[in-house]
Amino acid sequence: MAIEAASVESLQGNHEEEGDKMAASIVSWLDAEWIPQQVHIDMAQVAKNTYVTCRKAGDADVASIMMQIADDLNDSWKEFDADAFVNAWDIGNYCADYMTERAGIERCACSEVVMPTE
Repeated sequence: MAIEAASVESLQGNHEEEGDKMAASIVSWLDAEWIPQQVHIDMAQVAKNTYVTCRKAGDADVASIMMQIADDLNDSWKEFDADAFVNAWDIGNYCADYMTERAGIERCACSEVVMPTE
C-alpha cells in the first residue's frame, strides 16, 4: 500500500484569493493567541506570497508548500524577530493544517484550531 502525499490539488480556484484567506486565518489565529500586532499581518503576507508562488508554479504538495513558507519566513526573520511570539515553523505548521482542512483531507493537527476564513 502506497502512502499518498497530502495535496491541495482540489483547491483549483483563484490562488490569490485562497492566499488571502490563508493570510486572514493566520492573522486571526495569532491575534487571538497573543495580541493584535502588525507583525502578524506582515508574516501572513509572506506566507500568502509563498503559497501563491508555489501554486502558480504547479506545486500542490502540502509538505512542499509548508516547507517553502517556513523557509521564506526564516530567510526574512530579522524583520519579525523583535515582535513575533512564534517562529517560522509554527506558521508553516499552521499553514499545513489550514491547507489540509481547506482541501478536506485529514490534517496533522499541529495547530489546536484553524481559524475560519469567512
